[in-house]
Amino acid sequence: MYNTFGDFFKVTTFGESHGKSIGCVIDGCPSGIKLDKKFIQYNLNLRRPGKNKYVSRRNEKDKINIISGIYKKRTTGTPICILVNNFNKISKDYKDIKDVFRPGHADITYYVKYGLRDYKGGGRSSARTTISLVIAGSIAKKILINFFNINIYSYLESISNEKINFVNKKFINSSFFFSPCYKEKKILKKIKSTIKNCDSIGASIKTIITGLFPGIGDPCFKKLDMELARIISGLNAVKAISFGNGIDSINKKGSENNDNINKKGFKSNNSGGILGGISTGQDIFFTTYIKPTPSIFLEQTTLDKNFKEERKINIKGRHDPCVAARAPIIVDSLVSIIILNSIIIQRTNLFV
Repeated sequence: MYNTFGDFFKVTTFGESHGKSIGCVIDGCPSGIKLDKKFIQYNLNLRRPGKNKYVSRRNEKDKINIISGIYKKRTTGTPICILVNNFNKISKDYKDIKDVFRPGHADITYYVKYGLRDYKGGGRSSARTTISLVIAGSIAKKILINFFNINIYSYLESISNEKINFVNKKFINSSFFFSPCYKEKKILKKIKSTIKNCDSIGASIKTIITGLFPGIGDPCFKKLDMELARIISGLNAVKAISFGNGIDSINKKGSENNDNINKKGFKSNNSGGILGGISTGQDIFFTTYIKPTPSIFLEQTTLDKNFKEERKINIKGRHDPCVAARAPIIVDSLVSIIILNSIIIQRTNLFV
Protein backbone atom coordinates (compact mmCIF):
# COMPACT_ATOMS: atom_id res chain seq x y z
CA MET A 1 0.00 0.00 0.00
CA TYR A 2 2.96 2.34 0.41
CA ASN A 3 4.15 2.02 -3.18
CA THR A 4 1.90 4.94 -4.13
CA PHE A 5 2.36 8.61 -3.33
CA GLY A 6 0.89 11.94 -4.41
CA ASP A 7 -2.45 13.59 -3.64
CA PHE A 8 -3.82 14.30 -7.12
CA PHE A 9 -0.98 13.39 -9.45
CA LYS A 10 -0.62 9.88 -7.99
CA VAL A 11 2.37 7.67 -8.76
CA THR A 12 2.51 3.92 -8.14
CA THR A 13 5.88 2.26 -8.69
CA PHE A 14 6.60 -1.42 -9.20
CA GLY A 15 9.37 -3.83 -10.16
CA GLU A 16 12.65 -5.20 -8.83
CA SER A 17 16.29 -4.80 -9.79
CA HIS A 18 16.57 -8.24 -11.39
CA GLY A 19 12.91 -8.73 -12.31
CA LYS A 20 11.54 -8.61 -15.86
CA SER A 21 10.55 -4.93 -15.77
CA ILE A 22 10.44 -1.78 -13.71
CA GLY A 23 7.71 0.78 -14.21
CA CYS A 24 5.03 3.07 -12.89
CA VAL A 25 1.36 3.93 -13.18
CA ILE A 26 0.45 7.62 -13.04
CA ASP A 27 -3.15 8.48 -12.20
CA GLY A 28 -4.54 12.01 -12.17
CA CYS A 29 -2.49 13.44 -15.02
CA PRO A 30 -4.72 15.89 -16.91
CA SER A 31 -5.54 15.24 -20.54
CA GLY A 32 -4.10 17.11 -23.48
CA ILE A 33 -0.58 17.55 -22.10
CA LYS A 34 1.83 17.49 -25.02
CA LEU A 35 4.43 14.91 -24.14
CA ASP A 36 7.08 13.59 -26.49
CA LYS A 37 8.55 10.38 -25.11
CA LYS A 38 11.99 11.74 -26.07
CA PHE A 39 11.78 14.06 -23.07
CA ILE A 40 11.22 11.14 -20.69
CA GLN A 41 13.97 9.14 -22.39
CA TYR A 42 16.39 12.06 -22.13
CA ASN A 43 15.93 12.20 -18.36
CA LEU A 44 16.24 8.43 -18.02
CA ASN A 45 19.49 8.54 -19.98
CA LEU A 46 20.88 10.97 -17.41
CA ARG A 47 20.40 8.42 -14.60
CA ARG A 48 21.13 5.20 -16.46
CA PRO A 49 24.10 3.00 -15.47
CA GLY A 50 26.87 1.89 -17.81
CA LYS A 51 27.30 5.28 -19.48
CA ASN A 52 30.90 5.75 -18.32
CA LYS A 53 33.57 3.90 -16.33
CA TYR A 54 32.96 5.92 -13.16
CA VAL A 55 29.47 4.57 -12.45
CA SER A 56 27.92 1.10 -12.29
CA ARG A 57 28.99 -1.05 -15.27
CA ARG A 58 25.50 -2.52 -15.61
CA ASN A 59 24.95 -1.53 -19.22
CA GLU A 60 21.21 -1.04 -19.55
CA LYS A 61 19.66 1.09 -22.30
CA ASP A 62 16.56 1.77 -20.17
CA LYS A 63 14.30 2.29 -23.18
CA ILE A 64 10.76 3.23 -22.21
CA ASN A 65 7.69 1.32 -23.37
CA ILE A 66 4.45 3.31 -23.12
CA ILE A 67 1.59 0.93 -22.36
CA SER A 68 -1.30 3.37 -21.88
CA GLY A 69 -2.42 6.94 -21.27
CA ILE A 70 -0.60 8.71 -24.12
CA TYR A 71 -2.00 9.04 -27.65
CA LYS A 72 -0.47 11.02 -30.52
CA LYS A 73 2.06 12.56 -28.11
CA ARG A 74 -0.65 13.84 -25.75
CA THR A 75 -1.91 12.56 -22.43
CA THR A 76 -5.45 11.17 -22.54
CA GLY A 77 -6.42 11.74 -18.90
CA THR A 78 -6.48 7.98 -18.28
CA PRO A 79 -3.84 6.12 -16.22
CA ILE A 80 -0.39 6.31 -17.77
CA CYS A 81 1.60 3.08 -17.57
CA ILE A 82 5.24 3.02 -18.68
CA LEU A 83 7.68 0.12 -18.47
CA VAL A 84 11.44 -0.32 -18.75
CA ASN A 85 12.68 -3.87 -19.25
CA ASN A 86 15.74 -5.25 -17.47
CA PHE A 87 18.17 -6.90 -19.88
CA ASN A 88 21.70 -6.70 -18.50
CA LYS A 89 21.15 -8.37 -15.13
CA ILE A 90 23.74 -10.87 -13.85
CA SER A 91 21.97 -12.58 -10.97
CA LYS A 92 24.77 -15.10 -10.40
CA ASP A 93 26.87 -12.28 -8.91
CA TYR A 94 24.56 -12.44 -5.89
CA LYS A 95 24.45 -16.18 -5.23
CA ASP A 96 27.09 -15.97 -2.48
CA ILE A 97 25.00 -13.54 -0.41
CA LYS A 98 21.61 -15.26 -0.64
CA ASP A 99 21.91 -16.62 2.92
CA VAL A 100 23.62 -13.63 4.56
CA PHE A 101 22.88 -9.94 5.08
CA ARG A 102 24.98 -7.29 3.34
CA PRO A 103 26.12 -4.54 5.76
CA GLY A 104 24.55 -1.16 5.01
CA HIS A 105 21.75 -2.68 2.92
CA ALA A 106 18.07 -3.30 3.59
CA ASP A 107 18.62 -7.08 3.46
CA ILE A 108 18.24 -7.58 7.19
CA THR A 109 15.25 -5.26 7.67
CA TYR A 110 13.35 -6.67 4.68
CA TYR A 111 13.95 -10.19 5.98
CA VAL A 112 12.76 -9.32 9.49
CA LYS A 113 9.63 -7.61 8.12
CA TYR A 114 8.60 -10.04 5.37
CA GLY A 115 10.29 -13.32 6.30
CA LEU A 116 11.96 -13.52 2.89
CA ARG A 117 13.86 -11.27 0.51
CA ASP A 118 14.86 -11.02 -3.12
CA TYR A 119 18.64 -11.10 -2.74
CA LYS A 120 19.32 -10.55 -6.47
CA GLY A 121 20.41 -6.93 -6.72
CA GLY A 122 18.44 -5.96 -3.63
CA GLY A 123 15.05 -6.54 -5.24
CA ARG A 124 12.58 -3.83 -4.35
CA SER A 125 15.09 -1.94 -2.20
CA SER A 126 17.45 -1.45 -5.15
CA ALA A 127 18.22 2.05 -6.43
CA ARG A 128 17.31 0.71 -9.88
CA THR A 129 13.66 1.15 -8.90
CA THR A 130 14.21 4.92 -9.14
CA ILE A 131 13.63 4.50 -12.88
CA SER A 132 9.93 4.74 -12.02
CA LEU A 133 10.45 8.06 -10.24
CA VAL A 134 12.33 9.58 -13.18
CA ILE A 135 9.58 8.53 -15.59
CA ALA A 136 6.80 10.05 -13.48
CA GLY A 137 8.91 13.06 -12.56
CA SER A 138 9.60 13.82 -16.21
CA ILE A 139 5.88 14.15 -16.87
CA ALA A 140 5.39 16.34 -13.80
CA LYS A 141 8.39 18.44 -14.81
CA LYS A 142 6.93 18.99 -18.30
CA ILE A 143 3.68 20.29 -16.78
CA LEU A 144 5.55 22.62 -14.42
CA ILE A 145 7.64 24.08 -17.26
CA ASN A 146 4.85 24.46 -19.81
CA PHE A 147 2.03 25.68 -17.56
CA PHE A 148 3.84 27.56 -14.79
CA ASN A 149 7.35 28.31 -16.05
CA ILE A 150 8.72 26.57 -12.96
CA ASN A 151 12.17 25.07 -13.39
CA ILE A 152 13.97 22.61 -11.13
CA TYR A 153 17.60 21.60 -11.34
CA SER A 154 19.98 19.68 -9.09
CA TYR A 155 23.72 19.26 -9.13
CA LEU A 156 26.57 17.74 -7.18
CA GLU A 157 27.51 20.29 -4.52
CA SER A 158 30.25 18.25 -2.88
CA ILE A 159 31.80 14.82 -3.15
CA SER A 160 33.14 13.38 0.08
CA ASN A 161 34.83 16.38 1.73
CA GLU A 162 35.51 18.22 -1.54
CA LYS A 163 33.33 21.25 -2.32
CA ILE A 164 32.50 21.72 -6.02
CA ASN A 165 32.53 25.28 -7.33
CA PHE A 166 29.36 26.44 -9.05
CA VAL A 167 30.23 27.96 -12.44
CA ASN A 168 27.16 27.62 -14.64
CA LYS A 169 24.11 25.36 -14.62
CA LYS A 170 24.55 24.73 -18.37
CA PHE A 171 27.38 22.29 -17.51
CA ILE A 172 25.21 20.10 -15.28
CA ASN A 173 23.55 17.73 -17.74
CA SER A 174 26.62 17.39 -19.96
CA SER A 175 28.80 16.38 -17.03
CA PHE A 176 29.57 12.79 -16.00
CA PHE A 177 28.63 13.76 -12.46
CA PHE A 178 25.98 16.51 -12.76
CA SER A 179 28.72 19.00 -11.96
CA PRO A 180 28.12 22.76 -12.44
CA CYS A 181 31.84 23.19 -13.04
CA TYR A 182 33.51 22.34 -16.37
CA LYS A 183 36.62 21.23 -14.50
CA GLU A 184 35.93 17.81 -12.98
CA LYS A 185 39.44 17.05 -11.73
CA LYS A 186 38.43 17.04 -8.05
CA ILE A 187 35.60 14.63 -8.68
CA LEU A 188 37.62 12.34 -10.93
CA LYS A 189 40.44 12.19 -8.42
CA LYS A 190 38.04 11.18 -5.64
CA ILE A 191 36.24 8.60 -7.79
CA LYS A 192 39.45 7.02 -9.13
CA SER A 193 40.94 6.78 -5.65
CA THR A 194 37.74 5.21 -4.34
CA ILE A 195 37.65 2.61 -7.12
CA LYS A 196 41.32 1.78 -6.57
CA ASN A 197 40.68 1.23 -2.85
CA CYS A 198 37.61 -0.95 -3.53
CA ASP A 199 35.54 1.41 -1.39
CA SER A 200 32.79 4.03 -1.81
CA ILE A 201 32.12 7.66 -0.90
CA GLY A 202 29.15 9.92 -0.20
CA ALA A 203 28.19 13.30 -1.60
CA SER A 204 25.71 16.16 -1.33
CA ILE A 205 23.26 17.41 -3.96
CA LYS A 206 21.97 20.97 -4.20
CA THR A 207 18.46 21.52 -5.61
CA ILE A 208 17.05 24.84 -6.77
CA ILE A 209 13.42 25.56 -7.69
CA THR A 210 12.84 28.76 -9.66
CA GLY A 211 9.55 30.40 -10.62
CA LEU A 212 7.35 28.97 -7.85
CA PHE A 213 4.84 31.59 -6.76
CA PRO A 214 4.23 32.45 -3.08
CA GLY A 215 1.58 30.76 -0.98
CA ILE A 216 2.25 27.10 -1.82
CA GLY A 217 2.27 24.77 1.19
CA ASP A 218 -0.07 24.29 4.12
CA PRO A 219 0.22 24.41 7.91
CA CYS A 220 0.69 22.46 10.04
CA PHE A 221 1.27 18.95 8.73
CA LYS A 222 1.37 19.60 5.01
CA LYS A 223 4.15 22.17 4.97
CA LEU A 224 6.05 22.41 1.72
CA ASP A 225 9.46 21.77 3.28
CA MET A 226 7.92 18.95 5.31
CA GLU A 227 6.60 17.27 2.15
CA LEU A 228 9.93 17.67 0.37
CA ALA A 229 11.86 16.27 3.33
CA ARG A 230 9.40 13.41 3.89
CA ILE A 231 9.46 12.11 0.33
CA ILE A 232 13.09 12.80 -0.55
CA SER A 233 14.36 11.24 2.67
CA GLY A 234 12.78 8.00 1.44
CA LEU A 235 15.05 7.96 -1.60
CA ASN A 236 17.76 5.30 -1.58
CA ALA A 237 20.85 6.27 0.47
CA VAL A 238 19.55 9.71 1.54
CA LYS A 239 20.50 10.44 5.16
CA ALA A 240 19.74 14.16 5.63
CA ILE A 241 18.17 17.24 4.03
CA SER A 242 19.00 20.86 4.81
CA PHE A 243 16.87 23.88 3.75
CA GLY A 244 18.26 27.35 3.24
CA ASN A 245 21.09 28.01 5.69
CA GLY A 246 20.25 24.67 7.26
CA ILE A 247 22.43 23.57 10.15
CA ASP A 248 24.64 26.61 9.60
CA SER A 249 21.78 28.65 11.10
CA ILE A 250 22.90 27.62 14.59
CA ASN A 251 26.10 29.59 14.03
CA LYS A 252 24.22 32.79 13.21
CA LYS A 253 22.35 35.39 15.26
CA GLY A 254 18.73 36.18 14.50
CA SER A 255 19.83 39.52 13.05
CA GLU A 256 22.05 37.63 10.60
CA ASN A 257 19.67 34.81 9.74
CA ASN A 258 16.42 36.75 9.28
CA ASP A 259 15.50 37.86 5.75
CA ASN A 260 14.68 41.56 5.98
CA ILE A 261 11.89 42.89 3.77
CA ASN A 262 11.49 46.17 1.90
CA LYS A 263 9.15 47.47 -0.82
CA LYS A 264 11.00 45.42 -3.43
CA GLY A 265 10.66 42.22 -1.42
CA PHE A 266 13.07 40.10 0.58
CA LYS A 267 16.62 41.45 0.87
CA SER A 268 18.12 37.96 1.33
CA ASN A 269 17.08 34.30 1.18
CA ASN A 270 18.49 32.56 4.23
CA SER A 271 15.21 30.68 4.65
CA GLY A 272 15.65 28.88 1.34
CA GLY A 273 12.39 30.26 -0.07
CA ILE A 274 10.07 28.73 2.55
CA LEU A 275 8.68 30.34 5.72
CA GLY A 276 6.23 28.55 8.02
CA GLY A 277 6.06 25.75 5.49
CA ILE A 278 4.78 28.09 2.75
CA SER A 279 6.67 29.32 -0.31
CA THR A 280 7.77 32.97 -0.26
CA GLY A 281 8.05 33.39 -4.04
CA GLN A 282 11.84 33.36 -3.88
CA ASP A 283 13.96 30.55 -5.24
CA ILE A 284 13.66 27.46 -3.07
CA PHE A 285 16.92 25.69 -2.37
CA PHE A 286 17.99 22.77 -0.23
CA THR A 287 20.77 20.21 0.03
CA THR A 288 20.37 16.42 0.10
CA TYR A 289 23.08 14.32 1.73
CA ILE A 290 23.70 10.82 0.38
CA LYS A 291 25.70 8.13 2.14
CA PRO A 292 28.48 6.04 0.54
CA THR A 293 27.27 3.16 -1.62
CA PRO A 294 26.91 0.19 0.78
CA SER A 295 28.10 -2.34 -1.84
CA ILE A 296 31.89 -2.25 -1.53
CA PHE A 297 34.56 -4.72 -2.58
CA LEU A 298 36.23 -5.05 0.81
CA GLU A 299 35.76 -7.94 3.20
CA GLN A 300 33.09 -7.28 5.83
CA THR A 301 31.52 -9.14 8.74
CA THR A 302 27.86 -10.10 8.90
CA LEU A 303 25.37 -12.73 10.10
CA ASP A 304 23.65 -15.56 8.28
CA LYS A 305 19.87 -15.41 7.80
CA ASN A 306 19.32 -17.59 10.89
CA PHE A 307 21.02 -14.90 13.02
CA LYS A 308 23.35 -17.52 14.49
CA GLU A 309 26.59 -17.66 12.55
CA GLU A 310 29.00 -14.81 11.86
CA ARG A 311 30.30 -14.78 8.31
CA LYS A 312 32.92 -12.95 6.28
CA ILE A 313 31.40 -11.50 3.15
CA ASN A 314 32.89 -10.34 -0.16
CA ILE A 315 30.40 -8.59 -2.40
CA LYS A 316 30.53 -9.04 -6.17
CA GLY A 317 28.68 -7.26 -8.94
CA ARG A 318 28.67 -3.86 -10.62
CA HIS A 319 28.21 -0.99 -8.22
CA ASP A 320 28.60 2.79 -8.16
CA PRO A 321 31.64 4.05 -6.22
CA CYS A 322 29.49 7.11 -5.46
CA VAL A 323 25.77 6.50 -5.83
CA ALA A 324 25.10 10.25 -5.62
CA ALA A 325 26.84 10.75 -8.98
CA ARG A 326 23.65 9.61 -10.75
CA ALA A 327 21.15 10.87 -8.19
CA PRO A 328 20.54 14.57 -9.07
CA ILE A 329 18.06 13.71 -11.84
CA ILE A 330 16.23 11.42 -9.40
CA VAL A 331 15.95 14.21 -6.81
CA ASP A 332 14.74 16.55 -9.58
CA SER A 333 12.05 14.06 -10.52
CA LEU A 334 10.76 13.60 -6.98
CA VAL A 335 10.71 17.35 -6.40
CA SER A 336 8.72 17.87 -9.62
CA ILE A 337 6.02 15.46 -8.44
CA ILE A 338 5.86 17.07 -4.98
CA ILE A 339 5.68 20.63 -6.33
CA LEU A 340 3.00 19.74 -8.89
CA ASN A 341 0.84 18.11 -6.22
CA SER A 342 1.33 21.07 -3.89
CA ILE A 343 0.19 23.48 -6.61
CA ILE A 344 -2.88 21.40 -7.43
CA ILE A 345 -3.84 21.24 -3.74
CA GLN A 346 -3.68 25.03 -3.59
CA ARG A 347 -5.55 25.55 -6.87
CA THR A 348 -7.82 22.55 -7.35
CA ASN A 349 -9.43 23.93 -10.51
CA LEU A 350 -6.14 24.28 -12.40
CA PHE A 351 -6.97 22.00 -15.27
CA VAL A 352 -10.76 22.41 -15.39
